[in-house]
Amino acid sequence: MKDTELKKKKAEALYSVYKKGLEEGMFDSLFGAGRYVAAQPAPCFYISARQASLIIGKIQARYSLIGFNPSQRRMAWRLWADYRQYISDHPGNTLSRERVLEILVDRPAPEFYISGDGARKLLRQEIMKVRRLRGW
Repeated sequence: MKDTELKKKKAEALYSVYKKGLEEGMFDSLFGAGRYVAAQPAPCFYISARQASLIIGKIQARYSLIGFNPSQRRMAWRLWADYRQYISDHPGNTLSRERVLEILVDRPAPEFYISGDGARKLLRQEIMKVRRLRGW
């Protein structure tokens, strides 16, 4: 899936979690909503297998992830741990790294791997999009 499609799907999933949290009274402001939504489990990792493969390659080559924000680093290390576990669990594996990561990134993720500020930004955009579609 292309990065633009992934960003769109991530925004839609965040909005869906936002609506559910709003109905359940889990937050009382958009600030609280951003933090709440970002920490919720996500349907997938919202990263392409190719991009994940490049990140895993950097980790294997012992490159620094210093240019990554904290959310991206958490996701990178989670994918690295999951990748190593997959390889360990499948010793006769003949799949490429990218194919293995394709399997891994399509699984549910423990969080959205986005900051509260980033989540708020996407939520604002989705809220405005929904309002425009409804003619508000």
